[in-house]
Amino acid sequence: MASIFISHSKRDEATINAFCRAFAQTTIRAVLEEFDTYVVPPWAKIAKDVQESSAVFLLLSPHLNATAYTQNWVSYEVGLACAMKKPVWVYEQWQAPVHFPVPYLTDYVLYDPTCQEQLTAIKNLVNSYDPSPALAGVILGGLIGGLISGGPGIGVGAIAGGAMLQRRPSGCPVQCPHQNCQIRFNIYSQLQSVLCPACRQTFTINWTPPPPTNNSLDDGW
Repeated sequence: MASIFISHSKRDEATINAFCRAFAQTTIRAVLEEFDTYVVPPWAKIAKDVQESSAVFLLLSPHLNATAYTQNWVSYEVGLACAMKKPVWVYEQWQAPVHFPVPYLTDYVLYDPTCQEQLTAIKNLVNSYDPSPALAGVILGGLIGGLISGGPGIGVGAIAGGAMLQRRPSGCPVQCPHQNCQIRFNIYSQLQSVLCPACRQTFTINWTPPPPTNNSLDDGW
């Protein structure tokens, strides 16, 4: 069974429960490690779980900054993902930004945990890691429609996704313009101003698609 490692603070129960409910509707296993159930040494078990996972989901919340203990372990998990070339999806509640720089990530999602449509889009993303080509294609279309267009886009996107097979959603590729950062990642939330998840400095995004050139077609962003 495919799995996704969830990097988190155990104090963030509401968010963890919401993501676990999303995983429960899929065939993907959520891997959550808690120190009170660890085998020793704990770093070895975490490394094994990250290695065997298809991706890492990092759930940003104010609880991550509650103790240096949690910060260190989350940083270790992200570092493992980087070394193992695993996708790292950073999820942050748009109403509650967290000053916790994440030096490595591939994808960034700002979401509202009270919005059922966005939680459904997260479930669709989880399902996109299912190795079954037919299911992954339909789900990816729903993910793109749900995160970018809202609820109605989920159904339309799922129809279009039938032909997409296992194409991973790419979001909108952006690069932090600050000279001390310059990280590249994909973003799935159409906000004019973004707090970079890596350096926690603000930058703006121009969502106006550039005009197509003679040799290429515009990618739709």
